[in-house]
Amino acid sequence: MKKLENDSIREEIIRASQAVFQRYGYVRVSMQDISKECRKGRSTLYHYFKNKEEVLDAVCYKIFSKCLQESEQAISKRKSFSANIEAFNDAKLKHLREMVRENKLAIDDLRQNPSSFLIKLRAFAEEEIAVIKRIIDWGMENRDISELPDEDSQFLAETLHAAFKSFEQEIIIFGRFTNYENKVAWLAQMFHKGLL
Repeated sequence: MKKLENDSIREEIIRASQAVFQRYGYVRVSMQDISKECRKGRSTLYHYFKNKEEVLDAVCYKIFSKCLQESEQAISKRKSFSANIEAFNDAKLKHLREMVRENKLAIDDLRQNPSSFLIKLRAFAEEEIAVIKRIIDWGMENRDISELPDEDSQFLAETLHAAFKSFEQEIIIFGRFTNYENKVAWLAQMFHKGLL
């Protein structure tokens, strides 16, 4: 019962933090602002989080976790390799663009320190690589792509992740590739052709 209560309070703090970050950005927000927004004392905040950076990490985790879960729903064992790669990355990019739009002020603040921002974007690297590996395995099972040794398919998953992660960073951090949907489809088809 106590754990559920603690989880509930922690979630309230994260939700309130996300709201104030959306309204004022990251730099101008203080722990006091978060305290007011969630109607919890500062001592309660510090019980759950050491500082504002930890709060931001929790907000980012929540946002990216939702993004990954929803993007994973776009793939299916019945789809082709290129359709899955395209669907997964397209869904992820749509969610990330929406996140950037909703959190514009905070994102603008984070863009001032790209290395910190990149670390936050990499938080789900292993999970994303696992999804891509599953897409590769399905492609081989369905004879959609050539059979690869496990070591090579793992390397391919990591390489595809790095390629699309670089693409995401260009879109999110630097605001490039406004017409990214066509680019995602083209990249997915290009990778697919190379694996036949």
